[in-house]
Amino acid sequence: EFERAVNTIVEAEHIYIIGMRSSSSLANFMGFYLNMLFPNVHVVNESYASDIFEQIMRIDKKDVLIAMSFPRYSRKTLSAISFARDRDVEVISITDAETSLAAGLSTIRLYAKSNMLSFVDSLVAPLSLINALIVAISHKTDGDLLKQFSELENIWAEYQVYEKNDV
Repeated sequence: EFERAVNTIVEAEHIYIIGMRSSSSLANFMGFYLNMLFPNVHVVNESYASDIFEQIMRIDKKDVLIAMSFPRYSRKTLSAISFARDRDVEVISITDAETSLAAGLSTIRLYAKSNMLSFVDSLVAPLSLINALIVAISHKTDGDLLKQFSELENIWAEYQVYEKNDV
């Protein structure tokens, strides 16, 4: 399933990533790094004034939806998965268990435990899985990665994006 997920993401025309509530940080993290690899990444965000369906209304079978959902499972995420599946879109769920509502609706399922130690969800395992996906995807891209990062380094230097640590 992991390799299938990697190939599906690399071959997609557009990559949509959704994660609501506590999963939104995971979606944004993945979107940040995939955006460095691909020009076609869309992080679906509930903080926009528009609804999630307005953000994914153009999704079709050449695209992929990566949905992150952990207990308590967001109804908006599950609705987005159903919307995508109705359009024959491959849906990769990153979720906690086979019994997850997201897993049941998805075509590719990746599991990472998200234990609640208190009122805070532990996202260590899902973040590790996402890191592994990003690295595997970067190895499958067409070799422009070094050129892209070199260009980014030049842009960051020119516009002083980062502070230099001369220590």
